[in-house]
Amino acid sequence: MRRSSSRSSRARLATMVGIFLLVGSDVILTQDASITPVTDAELQNPAPDDWLMWRRTLNSWGYSPLDQISRANVSDLRMIWTRALGPGLQQGTPLVHDGVMYKPNPRDVVQAIDAATGDLIWEHRRDRPDDLEDFLIAGITDTNRTTTG
Repeated sequence: MRRSSSRSSRARLATMVGIFLLVGSDVILTQDASITPVTDAELQNPAPDDWLMWRRTLNSWGYSPLDQISRANVSDLRMIWTRALGPGLQQGTPLVHDGVMYKPNPRDVVQAIDAATGDLIWEHRRDRPDDLEDFLIAGITDTNRTTTG
């Protein structure tokens, strides 16, 4: 039973931070009052305004149940904020929990962003070994791809 609990804890951490492949042991955990843990129940049935994992739900539905945007009002949409990504290839999925967007960036950078304003809450840049490309396929060391498996 403990093994299952440990897996659930690791899954929640990965979901919150937006990192599904961690290379090395340079992981920093901080206590931040604005970050609330994701529970197993939330993973099973996420709140409509949360996007807790790639494709949003455990069955990979990839659909948002939010209904504020309709055919009648879609033409009224306007850009509220933007945020540049770091250099490199990007295939990451932004994750959202309790109004905080966790955005992976190329080169092992993760940002927590206030989803309403676009303001940066925190950023983590993992120290990367100088010889990283000696051990990985050329070109993928700067790529970020958020996946579940």
